[in-house]
Amino acid sequence: MKNFFILLLAISCVVVLYWGNSHWKERTVLSTDATTQETEKTAEPVEEAEETDKRIDIEEFQKISANWPAEAKRRFEQTLLEGIPYKILLAGSTALGSNEDGWAFSAKKELEETFGKSSIEVDIQVFDGTSMEFSDQDKVSNMIAAEADLIVLEPFTLQDNSFVRIEDSHAHITNWISAVKEKNPDIVFILQPPNPIYDANYYLVQIEELEKFAETNDIPYLNHWSAWPSTDSEEIIPYLNEENEAPSEKGHELWSKYVTDYFISK
Repeated sequence: MKNFFILLLAISCVVVLYWGNSHWKERTVLSTDATTQETEKTAEPVEEAEETDKRIDIEEFQKISANWPAEAKRRFEQTLLEGIPYKILLAGSTALGSNEDGWAFSAKKELEETFGKSSIEVDIQVFDGTSMEFSDQDKVSNMIAAEADLIVLEPFTLQDNSFVRIEDSHAHITNWISAVKEKNPDIVFILQPPNPIYDANYYLVQIEELEKFAETNDIPYLNHWSAWPSTDSEEIIPYLNEENEAPSEKGHELWSKYVTDYFISK
């Protein structure tokens, strides 16, 4: 009987040891699989982060920045060395667009993809009104708050048509630039006209005077009108909305390409 109990105890020990070993192996495999799955899950966002955090180097920048104002080039290279993004503000009327179909939003996407969001930040500010209303409502404070290194400004010239005298419109622009430069003396401004319209009359005089104003005050002028069909040609009609006041989808594409080609010289 004693020997029987000893044998039974031995068999029990073997069973317990076997069960324990099997259970340990099962838990180890499950733990390993879970760890592997977790690693795979975390690996994907890392790859995406690397793409998002793309950062252009100075040599690459110099190859594609042929059109940039000299002061803007110097500041951009400085921000690269400091490891901070260069900030561009696209500001103007509703002609900039209000969603992803607008030229400003398309240009923002193209610039950030090319330079990398770690190298450049593009902000957009749209105002629906005249230059006088912009001044009266102190909207320039929004431009100051953007803390941009460069502002591409479309100064509501079409909205001013028949409402604000040319000399007053230019006075507003001068005041805005002075207000922004008071806070950031190194900021660079680039002026650009709004979109052209078909069969324009006095508006053409406004645009001519805006370009002269930019030249007189040594402000870079982004003349995207050179890429549009002539205002007295029906070829321009498909580039404008039905009201002949703002760009159509085709017009936004043309305007966006001109701006991005300016900042990304091929």
